[in-house]
Amino acid sequence: MGTEKEEMVLSDIDGNVGYITLNRPHHLNAFNLELAGQFLKAVETLGDNRSVRAIVVRGAGRAFSAGGDVREMHAHVLEGKDRAAYFRSPLAAFNRMGLSLRQLPKPVLAAVHGAVAGVAFNLMLMCDLKIARDGTRFTQAFIGLGLSPDGGGTYLLPHLVGYARACELTMLPREIDDRTALEWGLINRIASSGTFGREIGEMAEVLASGPAAALARTKSLLNQAYENSLVKQMEAERLAQIENAASDDFGEGLAAFVEKRHPNFNKEHNG
Repeated sequence: MGTEKEEMVLSDIDGNVGYITLNRPHHLNAFNLELAGQFLKAVETLGDNRSVRAIVVRGAGRAFSAGGDVREMHAHVLEGKDRAAYFRSPLAAFNRMGLSLRQLPKPVLAAVHGAVAGVAFNLMLMCDLKIARDGTRFTQAFIGLGLSPDGGGTYLLPHLVGYARACELTMLPREIDDRTALEWGLINRIASSGTFGREIGEMAEVLASGPAAALARTKSLLNQAYENSLVKQMEAERLAQIENAASDDFGEGLAAFVEKRHPNFNKEHNG
């Protein structure tokens, strides 16, 4: 009898929030090629689902993720295989994981706990908002393996924390705690163990109940800001605002403001 394919990534929907869960808890959710493929499929499925208005990425078990599967890498080397060959397909897939979240026209919340290491650290950075359970530890980890960072880390870290701190994180075997990650702007919030699940749901629901098209345009504008000049960015903002103003969501937002109530944005509207 054939064995069922292991579900390394779980995908489910609660209301208008989609959840993607890394599900290799006995391997600390370490990334390999199969996990990457399942992750990309989950992003595609939830991205295509019009009822899903926000996505949460989280990890099962004791940690968000220990990063790349070092044991698998070691076994590859012990078998005498080409060391560089191991990275060609998996690394391209890991890059697509991060880019799929960055390019998704829906807000993505990373909910992390335990260990956040290596490429998983950089996948977290690709998400739009980040909430960490207290006690979470963060490390780039690459240098200890004789590797340089991947997954977009060398692009995002200098923008987020500055060159000096980016060097500290990537060139030294430095591990930082949740308080330092918050202070450096790597995460948005720390939640206690007792409130972590509730705060994830609350933040996700705020995103899911917002104006979907305006949120998508906001995310696109923020991503463009890494490359645009000020003049070009302001023009992109002007064009996005014109599109926002033509939407039913804008009309509802105005009415709610004048009537002093919470807006009820049309969940089916994408204008």
